Amino acid sequence: MQQRFNVSASARTVGAAALTPLLLAALAACGGGGSNGATATVSSMSIASTKYGTPALVTVNGTNLGNLNLQASGCKNVTRLTASPTASSDTTAYFSCTPSGAYSSTILAVSNGGTIAQQTLTVPAPVVTMAVTGGPNGSINGNIVFNLKGNVAPVTVDNFLAYVNSGTTPTNGFYAGTIFHRVVDFNNPLDGPEYDVVQGGSYGAATSGTLPNPKSGTFAPIALETTGGGNVQWTAAMARTSDPNSATSGFFFNIKNNTSAFDTTSGPGYAVFADVSGSTAILNQIAAIAQQGTSVCPTLVGINDGSCVPVPNVTVISAAQTQ
Repeated sequence: MQQRFNVSASARTVGAAALTPLLLAALAACGGGGSNGATATVSSMSIASTKYGTPALVTVNGTNLGNLNLQASGCKNVTRLTASPTASSDTTAYFSCTPSGAYSSTILAVSNGGTIAQQTLTVPAPVVTMAVTGGPNGSINGNIVFNLKGNVAPVTVDNFLAYVNSGTTPTNGFYAGTIFHRVVDFNNPLDGPEYDVVQGGSYGAATSGTLPNPKSGTFAPIALETTGGGNVQWTAAMARTSDPNSATSGFFFNIKNNTSAFDTTSGPGYAVFADVSGSTAILNQIAAIAQQGTSVCPTLVGINDGSCVPVPNVTVISAAQTQ
């Protein structure tokens, strides 16, 4: 099913109960099982971490570490490691966890119900750089930079990063080869003054206003988050169907302020997950293609809101998490 905006959908919000476990990473814990039940002692504890969304390695030295668990509010999927070269023992224990929902958080070492050590995990706010090319006469070339809102929209950001990091290189991940398939004309009276967007992330090459089947290999749809802020100009948000919890890989850029159209005041909303930096000229170039006539931007079949698909396509060359 094609992912598209549906501003007339009935209102629905995501309750705190749905978001809290993901924002808090569920205080995950793994480990335990020491031979004598003695409380562990910790002589040192260190964290090796490079990026938000990339597993961190926690190393703990001490005694009776088979009875040690980790609790992490900002690092999900805590796992005790058992394979060489990070095979845990009673004197050295290794854990992995993935930073999510916070850029700075405390990891607690717990044994027999008590906290015996702690360490701060800090990662920079995540950034994704997407290289694009194409359009009329190959005139569009450059980078779109997403400053991701992982600390306020962790479900959406983790989902986006999963697609970005799905390949072995930035040029063979999910988004490589996808096009910006939906552009809404600045001056089309059908869409009104606020609905101007550029949308991508779902389709491969198109030669007309008829799109191919969506690109295969998407992950399970995610729950709608509306905590990332409003759909103001120069933000990125997730595309979806009329089902609020249907977003997969598709996303769109707000070229104008779309708060009255896409936020919760007029429906369930669209999840904002990034601010755009250093990319507005590229996005304006893509948006302007819609004003160059149907031979360059044919109207999307079945959508009567002024949307069109640029031909020649504007294509994503690569997408990389650069921070």
